[in-house]
Amino acid sequence: MTFRMTLLGGAVLLTAACASVDPNADYPTVKPFAETEAVGSSGDAADDPAIWVHPSDKTKSLVLGTDKQAGLYVYDLSGSVLQFIPSGRLNNVDLRQGVSFFPEQSIDIAAATNRTIDGVTLFSISADDGVEEIGDFPVASVEPYGLCTGYDESGFRVFVTYKTGAIEIYEVLPGKDGMEGELMNTIKLDSQLEGCSYDEVQNVLFVGEEEFGLWRLDLDGNEEFVRTLVDQVGSTTGLVSDVEGVDIWRGPADTGYVVASAQGGDRYVIYERSTPNRWVGTFTVSGIEDTPLDGVSHTDGLTVSSAALGNSLSRGLLVVQDDANGDNGETQNFKFVSWAEIERVFGAGGQ
Repeated sequence: MTFRMTLLGGAVLLTAACASVDPNADYPTVKPFAETEAVGSSGDAADDPAIWVHPSDKTKSLVLGTDKQAGLYVYDLSGSVLQFIPSGRLNNVDLRQGVSFFPEQSIDIAAATNRTIDGVTLFSISADDGVEEIGDFPVASVEPYGLCTGYDESGFRVFVTYKTGAIEIYEVLPGKDGMEGELMNTIKLDSQLEGCSYDEVQNVLFVGEEEFGLWRLDLDGNEEFVRTLVDQVGSTTGLVSDVEGVDIWRGPADTGYVVASAQGGDRYVIYERSTPNRWVGTFTVSGIEDTPLDGVSHTDGLTVSSAALGNSLSRGLLVVQDDANGDNGETQNFKFVSWAEIERVFGAGGQ
């Protein structure tokens, strides 16, 4: 397969030169440059990451990662553990920076679904104080599962997904006893959901219906007005169940990419961010011979940032969960991949 490069609004746009791929073909591979140590809990534990960009020194940016049996890890860009916060059974985590609840005051805030309390736990993030838990709020349904956040004219919102196919939208505000979440709307899909990502520029929620496909939900505030199937499990792009982690590599305006993990195929599928969200390419993450960096399989959560985080990360960073880390495959961790490596494999290079 060949790929062509188009420069659109300052973003490198990768587009496939052929219409489809064989779902059973060997996909291009990229290699990680770093990994975290295994999370502390055994079995199915590591789940979902999020990237915080340092406001003045991008090389000091952080990666948050959940241990869904115990709490939240904080890593540096080499994968070293900086903090562990034992907040309970946190499943998915996401964050927004520069959230203003009051004039001339802003906060960088992360949210994570917490099945220990059937709620959402909130954290502040700062260059001086690291990551601190700042409260939680209950959700309307039992066993909150996936989560993503958004911050725009509708305020700071948390989108909580469920195995029932429900998406609950909460507006988060400070209350007299701490942070409070108000349920604004519930949207229903047919079956189990987890990964999602909100696009403030387009007012769009991308969400993975695990056994069916990737959806684009166009929102007007908290109301859905258009629902579009971006890709269906079993299509020629290589998307297979479970559709798990979903995130956005954000270029200028509405350019960039949506990345989704196809868990059952040990692969990742990229789409254009803007409508009609055309398929870009499909790849896997392999290991590096004679090093501890093994390949990645059965990814659950992922996150991606387009921020320039240093020389080797000038095009951004992809972080993926690995469900079988190391030679024995009995532990789980997170692998770090330079976005420039993905562009290189697809023939785009950098700028």
